[in-house]
Amino acid sequence: MAILSTVVLLTLQVWCAQAVWCEERCSTQTTCRTNLSTPSRASPYAAPPVGDLRFRAPQPAAPWEGIRDATELGPHCPQGPGFFAFWPTKLPHNNTDEDCLALSVETPRLEKEAKLPVLLWIHGGGLSAGIGYFVPFTSLSAHQDVVVVTFNYRIGALGFLSTGDENAPGNVGFLDQVQAMVWVQENIQNFGGDPDRVTIFGESAGGTSVCYHVASPLSKGLFLRGISQSGGCQSIDVDPKPLERAVMLAEDLGCDVKDTADMVDCLRRKPVEDFAPAAQRMTMTLAAKGHMFVFQPVVDGAFLPAHPHDIFDDDQANAVDYLLGANNHEHGYMFTQYMVPGFEQGMSEDTFIIMMKMLAGRLYPAANQDSIVAALRQVYRDDDNPDDPMALLKQFTFAYGDQWYMAPTVIAANKLAGFGQRVYLYENQYGPSHLSTNRPDWVGSDHADDLYIMTGMAFIDVFFRDGGLVPFSTDDKKVTLDMMAFWCNFARTGNPSDRTGGPADSPTVPEWPQYTPDNPAYMKLDVTSSSDVGLTPKRMELWNDVIPKLAASSEKEEL
Repeated sequence: MAILSTVVLLTLQVWCAQAVWCEERCSTQTTCRTNLSTPSRASPYAAPPVGDLRFRAPQPAAPWEGIRDATELGPHCPQGPGFFAFWPTKLPHNNTDEDCLALSVETPRLEKEAKLPVLLWIHGGGLSAGIGYFVPFTSLSAHQDVVVVTFNYRIGALGFLSTGDENAPGNVGFLDQVQAMVWVQENIQNFGGDPDRVTIFGESAGGTSVCYHVASPLSKGLFLRGISQSGGCQSIDVDPKPLERAVMLAEDLGCDVKDTADMVDCLRRKPVEDFAPAAQRMTMTLAAKGHMFVFQPVVDGAFLPAHPHDIFDDDQANAVDYLLGANNHEHGYMFTQYMVPGFEQGMSEDTFIIMMKMLAGRLYPAANQDSIVAALRQVYRDDDNPDDPMALLKQFTFAYGDQWYMAPTVIAANKLAGFGQRVYLYENQYGPSHLSTNRPDWVGSDHADDLYIMTGMAFIDVFFRDGGLVPFSTDDKKVTLDMMAFWCNFARTGNPSDRTGGPADSPTVPEWPQYTPDNPAYMKLDVTSSSDVGLTPKRMELWNDVIPKLAASSEKEEL
């Protein structure tokens, strides 16, 4: 049997900006499907967002004559060096440029009649870093017979700066994502994809982006299903005072801030290389005040007419199927090792209280945090070892991950399921084997662990930055096959356990019950996955019910 590999010669004629031609060749498929389709790379989905288009909504890409060679990856969107130094596997390149709005397509077949499910990947990185193609999806595409699209979108100030008025409304990074969805609707059939079966999926800030698209009226009709991995809307909440951050940036870069129109015009004329260093300086200043993000989503009246939770509560969200969840030990080690002094020795009671106040202050800076911390201490307590430094550290990491990822995920699940949408919740309990050697044995599945699994990395050669090959165990491969099946079954049918229409050799996976208000079922993803009911209910009730009420009560007392 052979699968198609695109040479990817994209042609957009002047008279028809959306016509796409591809040449193809065949290659022999091995039993583990390692000879996979070559992606269509660096296909522009929008005009270069430069000059007067900086901070503005994306515009359609200009057509061209003849054949456009899209066989090489284009530049990544401008950002600081942090992501490139942090991500452990080898990246295609580190080149950045403001002209970065391009996408890549992985497809196992090119026939228009194939009508394969389409998965559109939204990368993470806190809306301030990351690249579209840092995760290879060649294996997922070939194993599950699906089309996978990855893309860059504007991040940091270039994507999320807002003055709160018409001069820089904000959310242009989200609007880039919408434009990529429009491109998929207009073109993906030429790559064997079905525009009526598009699933948007993402991890961390990508998962958060999916949640915002579920809420946005501008995304309506552009996708059928969504998957949020480690990211709900509240993971990166809306900024109620975005002008303060815009002014802070403008002052750092030497712009007059008396008039927003003049200020934005000045920022448009600044060299793009100036933005990342300025954002880094802002990060240090804001972090000292408990703020974790520099530029955030905003209620802009268009992409986001209200806070997403209000949109959900008013039953105005898009009617889509939704699969969402998080890892069982988010930030158990990845970031916490840098946040907690003397991580290896555990955490003192005093440090525990300080760190819990930091968590409380992130969401409720105006509240009396003593009552919130007391509630946190009661729930996140190891009754067998209440004062043990390692037990305190472990419980803090659970609280940290819950606040950032699992609690916002459960909020979204509850709100969507309450209005009759098909919702499937999960907790990933599996971490790749090669990561366990560098972590304490009590750390479970940390943030981004799932990227090594659901992408299919175990079946292709992936290298560390130093050149060594990433090793994958038998269990890694078993979980990879199951997780790819769950994700693509969902994209194909709306049910993660339904193999209908999938490849004959796709594994049979356990039955995944639907999440409903009366039956809050979830799937525990592991070497042997199984379902359960009630995901850490006391911890979720604390973050999503008890703490908001404590905060509201204390804020009223302050008034």
